[in-house]
Amino acid sequence: MKGIITVLALFASSLHAADVTEQLQQCRSVTNDLQRLICYDKIGKAGSASSYTTVAAATTNTVVATTEAASSNPVAEFGLEHKEQARKIEAIDNVSLELQSAGQNKLGFMVFTFTNGQVWRQTTKEEFFIETGSAYQVERGILGAFYLNKAGSNRKVRVVREQ
Repeated sequence: MKGIITVLALFASSLHAADVTEQLQQCRSVTNDLQRLICYDKIGKAGSASSYTTVAAATTNTVVATTEAASSNPVAEFGLEHKEQARKIEAIDNVSLELQSAGQNKLGFMVFTFTNGQVWRQTTKEEFFIETGSAYQVERGILGAFYLNKAGSNRKVRVVREQ
């Protein structure tokens, strides 16, 4: 009886060693450093490496697809660099827009709404005359600044994109 228990114990430990070796092989095949480390950590715990690598591969594919879809229209994303640094947006120098409406916020800064849905807010307390329906241009300045000016005019006002 003791011999059978000893054989079974040896057989079970060799099965476990083969399973751990297989899991280590699977973790070595993971290319992402963080995911590989998590895979090795799972081996030390009760989780299995094979189920983790399948989930990690699916997650990586989803993240890549989402990033590619987000940066599809650079004109619609112009001025949002400060809001979402993680997204890669194609850099353009200026955008021509038609003013739909303008108003003031509680602090007395002008808020400009354009026909394409973009909303820009004045950041300096300068007087800036506007005409609804006129063409305006938002251009990129230095150090992440943006300036709004009427087409054909030299007057500019510093703005930041709200929406």
